[in-house]
Amino acid sequence: MKTTTIILSAAAALAVAACKQNEAAGGGAAPAPAGNLEAVLTAEAPPNPVSILEARKNPAAGADVTVTGKIMGRREPFVDGRALVVIGDPAALTSCDLRPGDSCATPWDVCCDEPAVIRKSIATVQVVDADGSPLKEGLKGLGGMKELSSLVVTGTVAEGSNADNFVINATGIHVAKAE
Repeated sequence: MKTTTIILSAAAALAVAACKQNEAAGGGAAPAPAGNLEAVLTAEAPPNPVSILEARKNPAAGADVTVTGKIMGRREPFVDGRALVVIGDPAALTSCDLRPGDSCATPWDVCCDEPAVIRKSIATVQVVDADGSPLKEGLKGLGGMKELSSLVVTGTVAEGSNADNFVINATGIHVAKAE
């Protein structure tokens, strides 16, 4: 529960900060991601990705990691105005769209899975600037990214990551195309 609170608090704080900086921009649809974020997209999936569960076994800050996962694990896995997204391990989590007879409006929130399993099966992916702060652009829409998209993420384990809070500073993101 503490991990969920920490992650949700961090996401809320980032969202509030983004809102304050974008107040003058007005409402409407979010602009398509551009600029520095495009540089992290990879056309080909990196070889030999590991599951999120496997990567979380040794969350040593600065360690290189390549993981595979789906955008899921939260009702709102993207943070508006920040290059942050939550991905989940599809071997451990089941999105509601894969549960027969479930007509959940937000299947990516994996609400039928146990909270303890969710906490241990997710990772926060962020694209950071030279100072280590998440870029001030949202990831949603980048390369077709949306809820339940499958990703392969290459990067390093962020400073402060531990068994309860796994964060990856992404240097490459491959968005799998739907077949």
